[in-house]
Amino acid sequence: MKFNNTKIGKKFILKNVDSSIMTEASVDELKRLYNQGKSMKSIARELGISYTKVRNILLNAGVNIRKKRINEQEVVELAKQGHSARYISKMLKISESSALRILKKHNVGRKIKKLSDEDINKIKEMYLKGESIYRIAKTLGKSTNLVVYHLKRLGVYKRGYT
Repeated sequence: MKFNNTKIGKKFILKNVDSSIMTEASVDELKRLYNQGKSMKSIARELGISYTKVRNILLNAGVNIRKKRINEQEVVELAKQGHSARYISKMLKISESSALRILKKHNVGRKIKKLSDEDINKIKEMYLKGESIYRIAKTLGKSTNLVVYHLKRLGVYKRGYT
């Protein structure tokens, strides 16, 4: 059942094929599903309505919205194992900024990966031989931005085609 809602008093008008009215029973059903532990996203999928509509109906019905609990200790442990904030955020299904905020709160700094002198020299050699920045980056498994950064520091970077 797909619908759009417009609040009228304690009822919602559902704009769908049969233009039915959302009854208190429908709102109660949404509340029941949410209180059973289903996520708003899964309820929306099940009923064929948007997440925002489910959320608005629940808020208008006075339901306290659950906040996602983030296990901060798990974030810190993964960081101490050497994983990046991006990797941690994907593993725990949280935002990267949340992972960074937790790491900052627990004084777990960002790991700065420095290139070895050997890699820096290899970048310079490959560039001077005419290799493209993209090829150099792929060969070393680094970003093109990092390659350009080191070429500029070495004073050999020339904009344009090589």
